[in-house]
Formats: sequence, C-alpha cells, structure tokens
Amino acid sequence: MKSRWLLLALLSGIRLDALQAATPQAALEELATATKPEVIARHLPEPVQKSIEVLPKLLKQHVMDQLLEMKDSQLNECTIRPAHNADGWEIIDENGETKGRVTLDAAYISGVDALLPLRIEQDGNSHTFIVTMHLEDDEWRLDSLGPWEKSDLGLGKLVHQPTQMEKNEEAAKATLQTVSRAVNNYAREHPRIGYPSSLKTLSEPVEGNKFLGRFLSLDASFAEDPLIKDGYRFRYLHTEVGAGTLDDLGNFEITAVPVEFGKTGSKSYFMNNSSLRFTPENRPATAEDARVEE
Repeated sequence: MKSRWLLLALLSGIRLDALQAATPQAALEELATATKPEVIARHLPEPVQKSIEVLPKLLKQHVMDQLLEMKDSQLNECTIRPAHNADGWEIIDENGETKGRVTLDAAYISGVDALLPLRIEQDGNSHTFIVTMHLEDDEWRLDSLGPWEKSDLGLGKLVHQPTQMEKNEEAAKATLQTVSRAVNNYAREHPRIGYPSSLKTLSEPVEGNKFLGRFLSLDASFAEDPLIKDGYRFRYLHTEVGAGTLDDLGNFEITAVPVEFGKTGSKSYFMNNSSLRFTPENRPATAEDARVEE
C-alpha cells in the first residue's frame, strides 16, 4: 500500500443505509467510492475547496481531474471489501488475493470534530492510522490522515532500577573518562614527553604544587597493571610518540573488559584521544567499533 488514499477506501464495505448521511464514516465512504471529482472536493478543507472554485475554468477542470486521478492511481490497484466471518475489511490486490486486513477501532465524535483510528494489518505488520475530520457547512471535511506515532515519555527509565552490570558499565565509562582527562592534562603540561608511558607516573605525588598535583594525579590504585575496578579490567597503552608540541602529543589507548563477561559487564570499551567506543561482543573493543553516544 503506497498511499494514504487507500485508507479512504477502508469503509467502502459499509452500507449507506446503515449510516446517517451526516456521519464522518459516511463521508469517508463517499471519498473512498467517489467517481466524480466534485464529491472529493466537497470533503476537502473549506479553504482548499474555495481555492479550487475560483480557478479559471480550464485550470479548475485540470485540478478536479487530478483529484480523481490521484485517488485512483494511489490505490495501487487494491480494493477493499468486507471481511468474511469477521469484523473489518480485507485489502484485495488486482489478482483477487487478500493482502491484509483493516478494522475501524472506534469513531470518536465531539461536537464538530471527529477522530477515527484505523488499524491496518499487512505483511505481518500492524499499523494504526488516524483520520481526523471536522463538520463545516453540513459536510464532514478531511483534516488530516496519517500514522499514529507513539511518544516515549521516558517513564520506563524513570522507574528503572539499574542492575549491578549496568552500574559497572557506567562506572567503567566514568573511569575511562577520568584516565583520559588525567593523561591529556599530563601531555599538555609536558608536551615534549607527551602521554605517559604508564598510569603509574600519574599515581605518584607531584612535588611542590598541590593544585598541579590534583590536576595531573590519579589515586594510587591506578598504579596497578592491569587495574581492576568495578568489575572491569583496564589496560593503558602509550601507542604513539608525538612531535613534542601541543599540536602533536601522540596517542594512547585504554581498554576496559568485564572481568567476567555477562556477569560483571556486557560491554567492552576502548578509548583514545579522539573517541570512546564499545562492543557488546565478548572481546576487547577497538577503534573500529561503534561510538558511545552520550
């Protein structure tokens, strides 16, 4: 089904004598079964209808013909008929084969406004389309027609209690960020050296300048190689020697792998001076894996 015009055919199986003439369902049926463009135009929004009416005669006729052609061509050779042994309608292709099913969930009418949810089941998928109409000059006019899109309010996240694995994964990313800041600060403070050869360098006290010490230092636990923290095993590697300038400090890699994959963590991480990446596979992450989107 290519077009929303097909949705206007969904009620074609309803008998007119079963409906009041001035219902939105009847208006949809008229649109679906129309063979004259005047019928389609009558149910369009009034500004559109009036714009058509004031066109020069030849141009008006062209527009009216286009309305009918648009409806017919966009049905994609499909028709609608009442479903056998069930409520709703069947979508029938040009070969007479049933391609799907359509049901009208309900018709909500409040004063001069109407909302009709249509559920379409086709090719193993189910979609809900919403038709809205309003009553004006004794005619139900089409306002909008389109798929209903759910909005995630984030309520699941609001009440979600993270598992220990999830806590470990968040802690691992925080540790990687901590190490990255420390080694980058060190390299910028010592451009001729660049990145440290090991994290042990940053775990040793900085003499004479307490502020600089806090700026560069990691706590003593980072001197361990490998560092095991919050269910993850971390390894730091100085991978590239720079040119000794602030523009070229070299590069480094830090990997974080669960101590016990599937129990202490379900993701492995990789970080260098340009990005943080991860893999859900049971292996160390690399620079070719997907970026972590914060």
